[in-house]
Amino acid sequence: MIGNMRDLPLFLRAPRAGGLWLIGVLIPLATLVGFALSYHNLFDWARTHGWSLGFAPFFPLLIDLLVIVGEVILFVAAIDGRTPWRVRVLAWAVIIGFTVLSVAGNVSHAATQDVATRVGWGLPPVVLAIALGLGLGELKRQAGKYRQGATAKRQAWKQDPVRKITADEGVSPRTALLVQKRERAAVKAASNGHGEVK
Repeated sequence: MIGNMRDLPLFLRAPRAGGLWLIGVLIPLATLVGFALSYHNLFDWARTHGWSLGFAPFFPLLIDLLVIVGEVILFVAAIDGRTPWRVRVLAWAVIIGFTVLSVAGNVSHAATQDVATRVGWGLPPVVLAIALGLGLGELKRQAGKYRQGATAKRQAWKQDPVRKITADEGVSPRTALLVQKRERAAVKAASNGHGEVK
């Protein structure tokens, strides 16, 4: 597995960067379009099921925003890498449950009863969930590569004992402790805070 873009041959770096950039543009675009269409359909559903004009605009937010909240929780979990499994399971349950509710709301007031029309009305919330899921999956994969590289660098570094620092630098043990503390902080900062430096 390539942990660093510099490990790639030069002619592959630009296509890889372009592909990641394209993912970074298209995933939010697909998510936004899926949310907008689903919002419109759920707003229509609320209006035709007795919600007043003042409250109907909030109804779609009750459903689709929870899909997005679940995805954001998974986003943070993908970056962090140490989120407890129960948090991820709960986030997936919210995403799946509210995507199903959104599909039901989108489909239930389709203009005709034929399958093709109902599938078309049900697509926006599915696109919303899939686009975010694909984007987060790629993010998790990329974050995993970064964490592997940072962990390897951190594990390769071994701090000198106070006695060695005292002898090599000709400083007091108290100053050597301060040097040791600053070295630890520098290594942790260089690894961007991933993991613990002991």
